[in-house]
Amino acid sequence: MEISIVIPAKNEAENIAQCLDAIYSQDTPYTFEIIVIDSGSTDTTIDIIKRYPSVQLAQIKPEEFGHGKTRNLGAEMAKGAYIVFLNADAVPFNSHWLTNLVNPLGENQNLAGVFSRHIPKDDCFLYMVRDLQASMPDKPILRTKTGKLDFMLFSTVSAAIPRATWKQFPFDNDIIIAEDQDWANKVLNNGFAVLYEPASMVRHSHNYSARQLMETKRKVGEAEAPFRFKNKCSALIIGFILMTGGIIFKFPGDMIYILFRTPGGIPFSRKIKEIKISLAARVAGFRGRYKGWLSL
Repeated sequence: MEISIVIPAKNEAENIAQCLDAIYSQDTPYTFEIIVIDSGSTDTTIDIIKRYPSVQLAQIKPEEFGHGKTRNLGAEMAKGAYIVFLNADAVPFNSHWLTNLVNPLGENQNLAGVFSRHIPKDDCFLYMVRDLQASMPDKPILRTKTGKLDFMLFSTVSAAIPRATWKQFPFDNDIIIAEDQDWANKVLNNGFAVLYEPASMVRHSHNYSARQLMETKRKVGEAEAPFRFKNKCSALIIGFILMTGGIIFKFPGDMIYILFRTPGGIPFSRKIKEIKISLAARVAGFRGRYKGWLSL
């Protein structure tokens, strides 16, 4: 087996069939297996997965789930030389997703991991469309070191890691969220590189409410605080500057994008609504992250 595709899932009845169908539709020379780890679905997710006899299904209790822990569990079950991590709500965009994701690992032995481009869903909030376009452009990005202003180094929404590299650098079993950022920092600080490969694409985005976004970003802030700040004092001061600067920088850019750079045909009334959504999201997101940083 060349590739093992590990998919964490919970209550993904809306997405899991599309995800699996897109995987089985891949035009690839690689042999692969699919491992789905369900953490207590109460909808029809399990029934849908069982329609695919070749999919290996592992079921764990909800309280046993962890973003790093569950991915480690899937990697331990995997037989492939390369491990591909894919979210159940991330649907491969075309038939070349897998090949384009894994190929760079065979071409560059210093690569610890490769991750895909995220294409926003049709109903994605416009501020998030702008963020994805900015953070995930159409050209590859090779990272060899971390930076204090880096908010996204790697993404296990859709990523490939050599099995040997994962054995050397497994995910943190105890991390609450942002296991991919923690992992990327470790491999980069140990002399490896990570690659963003836009030729590999998945359709993936979330329309979080302000409350959901604040809580999510708070957890992310908690996870990244140890490698972003030296102590609580630096988190308090530098973090405050990053928070206020982020809001001041992001929101005006959102307004310009929504009003003048979005595709034609969007009603003006929707644009006004999207501007309000953007303001609430930026304040909630940066405020939540700052709260997480202060947990240091």
